[in-house]
Amino acid sequence: MLGLLFVFYSLPLVLLLAVVAKNGWKKYYVAAKTACSLSFLLLLLATALLSDQIHLFFLLLPAFFCCFMGDILLGFYNRGRKRIYFLAGLAVFLAGHICFVRWLCYKQEAKWVDFLFPTAAVAIAFGLTALKKIHTGRLRPFILIYAFFVALFFSKAMHIRMSEPTMQNSMIAVGATLFLVSDLSILFLYFYKKRGVGIHIFNLVTYYFAMFLMATNLLFP
Repeated sequence: MLGLLFVFYSLPLVLLLAVVAKNGWKKYYVAAKTACSLSFLLLLLATALLSDQIHLFFLLLPAFFCCFMGDILLGFYNRGRKRIYFLAGLAVFLAGHICFVRWLCYKQEAKWVDFLFPTAAVAIAFGLTALKKIHTGRLRPFILIYAFFVALFFSKAMHIRMSEPTMQNSMIAVGATLFLVSDLSILFLYFYKKRGVGIHIFNLVTYYFAMFLMATNLLFP
């Protein structure tokens, strides 16, 4: 079942990657990204129904919906490079990560150790955004705040995995790791002096597979 879901989920992603890689297909980017993001909403619903855990669907839906809306906003940013779309997308994704953290705290209450890595992540992000070839401008404070919550999501997921090494928690931990890697690549996708198609593809693949794992973990209660 998991393999079949993976195949159907990957089809719109392949289309999106083709749009990114093909010169002249930029006008299709928003539509392709919307279809690809809609697939993880449908996947979440499917796994909730298959696992008979519809209550978890409603618990996770706010995070998934924020990611869906953030994808659309960043899609418009990629097409027209208007900063308002990037700021709105960043804000919506931040809300999504907070919702993911809330879900993880439903599984295990927050502990002081969960905040150690996020604090270090802010320092790392501060150093990266200070590099000469990375130009964040006035967005730097927002990026540092975002880095804290992305790292908190990762930290909490890893803490749960170490406390309870189940298949479900392993999938969540890998998904959170891919989220962290994908969000780190955003610095080089949007703010680095030289931007290539490769980093864009890497960002999309890690992100959408993170969403796949976050949705299908429901199949392993």
